[in-house]
Amino acid sequence: MKNRTLALAVFFILTQLGLVSCGSGKKATQKDNELLKNTPIEMRNNKFAFDLFNAISPSHDENLVISPFSISTALAMTYAGAGGNTATQMARTLYFETDHENFNRNFSKWMNTILEKGEAKKQLQVANSLWPQEDYPFLDEFMSLIRDYYGSAFYQVNYKGDREKIRQQINAWVEKHTNNLIKDLIQPGVLVDDTRLVLVNAIYFLSDWKIAFDENATNPGKFNINRDKTVHVPFMYMKDDLRYVKTADLQALELEYEGSDFSMLVVLPAEDKKLDGFIKDFDVSVFAQTLEKLEKQEVQVYLPSFKVRSKFDLEKLLAAMGMPDAFSNRADFSNMTPLNDLKIDKVIHEAFIDVNEEGTEAAASTAVVIIRKSAIIDPPANIFRADRPFFYVIRENKTNSILFMGKVVNPYEKAN
Repeated sequence: MKNRTLALAVFFILTQLGLVSCGSGKKATQKDNELLKNTPIEMRNNKFAFDLFNAISPSHDENLVISPFSISTALAMTYAGAGGNTATQMARTLYFETDHENFNRNFSKWMNTILEKGEAKKQLQVANSLWPQEDYPFLDEFMSLIRDYYGSAFYQVNYKGDREKIRQQINAWVEKHTNNLIKDLIQPGVLVDDTRLVLVNAIYFLSDWKIAFDENATNPGKFNINRDKTVHVPFMYMKDDLRYVKTADLQALELEYEGSDFSMLVVLPAEDKKLDGFIKDFDVSVFAQTLEKLEKQEVQVYLPSFKVRSKFDLEKLLAAMGMPDAFSNRADFSNMTPLNDLKIDKVIHEAFIDVNEEGTEAAASTAVVIIRKSAIIDPPANIFRADRPFFYVIRENKTNSILFMGKVVNPYEKAN
């Protein structure tokens, strides 16, 4: 009964968060600010996760993976330097608290809670770094805040000099902190003479399943991409007592990782539903309700192994979602520098996931590139057979914080 009451409370809060949806374009009210302040940060981050995924997914008709956690962390460090209307728009779009001090403290606590669980069993690593222009007057308060709350490393560089060397240094740092899975995050030409700061987050996840699939039970099967196209792919198999739910709209299955601190939720829409339309309706409140409905029962599982890599430039999408000023000459990053002459040029994100019989390996990195404003122009028995497009979420179980999410349209497609 206690869990049901909690679920209803969560549902109410998440429904109310829709009032401050980034797509509304309205100004945040005092009521909205209080609501954000009193809503746990993991719920707000999950709301942003579904907003972002639904903004990306319809135009991406192939396999997809992102790390909302990585994107939020990189933008949280950037938000620490924002002021005025830029900060207001970022807070509304990302569901960040408007009180910077409270936000940074709460975000840091949330990030470290997840990290401590992951590091305890060597399942999760998170790292942050800042690459500031060596002779540019960044505020000491901003640098100290990023160091204290986000544990960021600092590497002073000279973007007026050998930018190719700097690009290689940043990429090497990302590669190191993602177990060599994310390479060449920053492409040639991204760093320019007017670049003044690059903020980078890297996340790496590696864990065996709590209940492993038997490799000898993996057999080829038919995966229905759509009504007219099928492919034959390897299906992993297991039969065990697992947390599962089936409704008229979906089947959902939870696969726990070793230690039970993290899990993958695989959501299979009913056969008459198209994946993107289904995901659009499967918002953060439905996510919370689905988790609540899961019950342990015997399930036969047929799940294709898959490997996915995705890479995006997110600046136009984030501007369209409700924070355009950050990317324009109207940008206010006065909490970052007294000159207040900076804006975001690029938000680059790359993610990778490999799901097989033993477990999951996943990595992601997000880089926010800051430049001077003058640099550019504005821009039956329970059978879970995942034999059709589906999506998935990797979460930290206590807070339900979403670390990775994606969709599989064709498991035959292999990531590079």
